[in-house]
Amino acid sequence: MKIPSKYKDWAVIAIILISCVLTAVFDFVELSVSDSEIYNKLVGNILPLLFGTLAVTLLVWRSGANLFQKPQKLLYIIPCLIIAVDNFPFAAYFAGKMQLLHTDAGHFLLFGLYCLFVGVFEELIFRGIVFQLLCERFSKDKRGLLKTYFLSSVLFGCMHLLNLFAGAGIGQTLLQVGYSTLTGGLFAFALLKTKNILIPAATHALYNFCGLLFTAELGLGSGSVIDLPTALVMLIVSLIISVFVLYKTFTYPEEEREVLYSRLGIESPIENK
Repeated sequence: MKIPSKYKDWAVIAIILISCVLTAVFDFVELSVSDSEIYNKLVGNILPLLFGTLAVTLLVWRSGANLFQKPQKLLYIIPCLIIAVDNFPFAAYFAGKMQLLHTDAGHFLLFGLYCLFVGVFEELIFRGIVFQLLCERFSKDKRGLLKTYFLSSVLFGCMHLLNLFAGAGIGQTLLQVGYSTLTGGLFAFALLKTKNILIPAATHALYNFCGLLFTAELGLGSGSVIDLPTALVMLIVSLIISVFVLYKTFTYPEEEREVLYSRLGIESPIENK
C-alpha cells in the first residue's frame, strides 16, 4: 500500500524535530565511555553533530534543493585541497615543535569522524540552507549570486563569534572570524564550480583535520601549532589561491549559474516569464 505524501512529510518533520532535540540533549550531556579524556570529548562532540547533520540534511532535502547530484568541474577543487592541506603546520611539525600524543586507531577514527561531521553539518547549513535562502532573496543574476557568495562567507565567519561564549579570547576569536570568512569563500567557490554540497563538505573536513590534529582540546597532540615559518607559508599560499578564486568567481559563467540555481531549486528569470 502506497503511503500518502502528507504522511511522509509529517514523518520527515518528526524526524527533524526529534533530531534537533537529541542534538540539544547530547550537547549538554557529558559522556564517559573511556578512560581517555580526549576520547570522551570526541564522542561527546560527534553525537550532537550526528543528529544535527541528519536534521539539516532533511531540511535541505525538503527545501527542494538537489545538491547531491554528480559533481561537475572537479579540477577546481585542487586549489581548495591545497588550502586544506596547507592548514597542516608542516614547518612546526618537521622542526619538532609538536608531537602526537594519541596514535592508536580508535582516537584517529573518532577525530576523523568529528572533522567529517563538522564539515558536513556546517556546509549543509551555510552552503546549503543559508546560500539557497540568500540566492532566493537577491536578484536571480550574476550580481545577486556575488552578493550571496560574499554575504554567506561573512555570515560563516561571524558565526565563530559564538566562541566568545565558550571562553575564547577576543583577539583569538576575531582572528578566527577573519580566516573563517576567507575559508567560507573557498568552500562557497567549491559549491559554485562542482554544484555538489559534498565537495565543500569534504574540503571543510580535510581543512579541519589538518589544522586541528595537533591541538590539545580535541586534537591528538600538543606543542606550538603555529610558528613564523608556518604562518608565512600559509599566508603566501592563501594569497595566491585567493586571487585565483576571486577571479574565477567574478568571471563565473552565466550557464553555470543557471545550472547551480536549478540544483538549488530556484527558477531563473527566463523560466518565470
